[in-house]
Amino acid sequence: MSKPRKCDVCGEPFEKQRIGQKVCDYRCAVKLPQKQRDKAFKAETRAMKTEFNKKQKSWWNNEKNEGSTAYWFHRWVRFRDAELPCVSCGTTKAYGWHASHYRSRGAAGHLRYTPDNCHKSCHECNSHKSGNIGPYRIELVRRIGLERVEALENDNEVRRWTVEELEQLRDRYRAMTKELEAS
Repeated sequence: MSKPRKCDVCGEPFEKQRIGQKVCDYRCAVKLPQKQRDKAFKAETRAMKTEFNKKQKSWWNNEKNEGSTAYWFHRWVRFRDAELPCVSCGTTKAYGWHASHYRSRGAAGHLRYTPDNCHKSCHECNSHKSGNIGPYRIELVRRIGLERVEALENDNEVRRWTVEELEQLRDRYRAMTKELEAS
């Protein structure tokens, strides 16, 4: 059983029987506004889902989750390349900046969090031109050298990330991002 709580309506102690329960019995539940009941249930359900999802690899690879590895890695790439133009077209003014992968995440998922494989790109090149790979490669050779580009192109070793590895990577890129933000 759970620890005793106080009823939000009458203040009497009671033992919680179900998720989102804020009152001791049905008499107090009728007095509690529906909006407040729904809000409490949703908040508790959201917390449970987040905890469950953190155990899934898909949560760690989703750049929309502020606690994920992908979120912090992409943010770090944009900060690292902040002074550089778009890797594909060379523009310095863009609608939005992305972290563009030279070898796509679908084709080379094992290179997803490799710094040499990801650079700042404009929204137009990354989203509408699928990375604009021809000019991307030319600029990549100029930035990191032919040997490292060829090493990326020839890296076909299959690797699978564990949740623990993704968590460690997230912590590393979060720290590196905070360092760049501070300077």
